[in-house]
Amino acid sequence: MAEGRTTPVPVILLGGGHAHVEVVRRLGELGFGAQITLVSPSRHAPYSGMLPGHISGEYSFDDFHIDLAALCTRAGVTFLETTATGIDPEQRVVSLASGETLGYGLLSIDIGSTPSLPKGISTGISVKPIASFADRLARLDALAGEGRLSTLAVVGQGVAGVEVAFALKRRLEGRGIGVSLVGRTAEPVPERSRWSRRLLEREMRKAGIAHHPAFDVVAFRDGELVSRDGRRLAVDEVVWTTSSGAPAFLRETGLLLDDMGFIRVDHTLRSLSHRDVFAAGDVASLPDPRPKAGVFAVRQGPVLTANIHRSLSQKRLKPYCPQSYWLVLISLSDGRAIADKWGLAISGAWVARWKYRIDSRFIQKYRR
Repeated sequence: MAEGRTTPVPVILLGGGHAHVEVVRRLGELGFGAQITLVSPSRHAPYSGMLPGHISGEYSFDDFHIDLAALCTRAGVTFLETTATGIDPEQRVVSLASGETLGYGLLSIDIGSTPSLPKGISTGISVKPIASFADRLARLDALAGEGRLSTLAVVGQGVAGVEVAFALKRRLEGRGIGVSLVGRTAEPVPERSRWSRRLLEREMRKAGIAHHPAFDVVAFRDGELVSRDGRRLAVDEVVWTTSSGAPAFLRETGLLLDDMGFIRVDHTLRSLSHRDVFAAGDVASLPDPRPKAGVFAVRQGPVLTANIHRSLSQKRLKPYCPQSYWLVLISLSDGRAIADKWGLAISGAWVARWKYRIDSRFIQKYRR
């Protein structure tokens, strides 16, 4: 029996996100695996930092996915490949798509986010959920192979949007397919430094990526993107990298949510309304908000692990302190990348090699 443990408490982990893979790995090492169940709709969990490399053709599917079933087997954790359809936090029960229900003593939720498209739009290809994006990417390849794709727009000028635009330009190179980056802000990556914005604008011009800033998309119909100001852009297909939304079923759970439907947590990542529920990654609404980005979910992993462990051992929980300044590595999909932190930015092949080392170390940690 693990140190500090009395009567085993069933722990359910919903979702195979970046924080939960660390919980499985570490609590398995500590001997708590037998009382943990991980529920995920897919056996393979993608690492978001390597998605642009997969799109550009640098990484295979296996290169940037973690095999959750294998990870759970090594940790002694039960793995269920199914989807959660409901949570009753009063009865401490999770409902599954399979029709089963699972009782829990502690519940942790790391199920990511859903696409948040402009109102009334349901067509196009969304990057999220990343776990199933490989299938949607195959649809783009099919359109290109059939000669039905001559213009493609990536909507969203955040880091994800610009990386996807560069990666798709590389993937479709030599096919005569035009790639555009579209967004409502006046510049790309408005949340990053002025130096990053200047570097990206220069690199987009060099790569031949058309840029349409201050284009607030309100419709996509009849092969045209329509801006709020009436401008139109002819495109055959759209890839959405716009802001994230919360899974709809959370609104029926009784958990305290923010205005966007994400689970409100305190500084220990524990639900503000239910002390036996934790949340991490995109689905968590932090008291000190941060962007919906994998860098925060990765940093939350060790704290979430410690706090689940401490809850099982009836010890005081640790605070999660999100970084005020965080490194962003933006792939240009040509063997180079941009590093941005502290209001400074620099690009080069060495940055891409640095990014590869960081990404590969993360993946390998869950394959041993």
